[in-house]
Amino acid sequence: MDDVYKRYAEELRTGHQLAAEGKYKDALRHYQAAAELAGERALPHLHVGSMLLHLGKSKDAVAAFERALAQEPKNLDALTGHAAALLAAGRRAEAGQVQARIALIRGREPESVGAPAVDATPMSSAEMQMIAGEQARAAGNGQGAIDAWLAEAREYSNAALYDAALDACLRALAIDSSTSRIHLEMARVYFKRGWLDRAVERVTLLRRLLSMESDEEVRAALAGLVAEHAPRDRRLAEPPRPDTPQAAGG
Repeated sequence: MDDVYKRYAEELRTGHQLAAEGKYKDALRHYQAAAELAGERALPHLHVGSMLLHLGKSKDAVAAFERALAQEPKNLDALTGHAAALLAAGRRAEAGQVQARIALIRGREPESVGAPAVDATPMSSAEMQMIAGEQARAAGNGQGAIDAWLAEAREYSNAALYDAALDACLRALAIDSSTSRIHLEMARVYFKRGWLDRAVERVTLLRRLLSMESDEEVRAALAGLVAEHAPRDRRLAEPPRPDTPQAAGG
């Protein structure tokens, strides 16, 4: 048993080194060998999925992440990778279901379960989402690309890497500048960074967009964001609509 574990650990270490050097095909072979040695562990399958995603093999990546989840259904790295692979494969609705599951688990378990150093993930959740977005865009799936990059932005924002979060938002904005959920995410980042003026401007723009094309989910999220930050700036108070009694009668 000790010999098998040593071989498993060595395959993982070699895979990590090759992945860090950008040699994804070579890394994939070593991760696949690790998965054969310890198929009951989630992490080698997760690494296989990560490399397949890097190599543009999104359908195979979906299957690899599903094998990881069969071993650890609440593994956040595997769930994030699964969502990213689904987006890259054009399966946006299924990806949304996985992302909702991730949010639910994070709500109950604020901290991810740690893994031994030998099992460290060579590609972060944000990187997986970035790659998924690139693949979705290349496949003509603009909305899938936006979803992936917004997920990437949230990963970076949660880690207080606000410049990287905004870069992801700007990539999404280049696909469709009228998508309200992009502007919502940018407002969140601005508030977190302390850029209140920019946040207020983004909220104002978002309200205009919602007046032209309503999105009730975004509207509800915006209301919560404004309620949280309104005490800091009176400009966040939404003006009365023209058809309200206050507006009509002063």
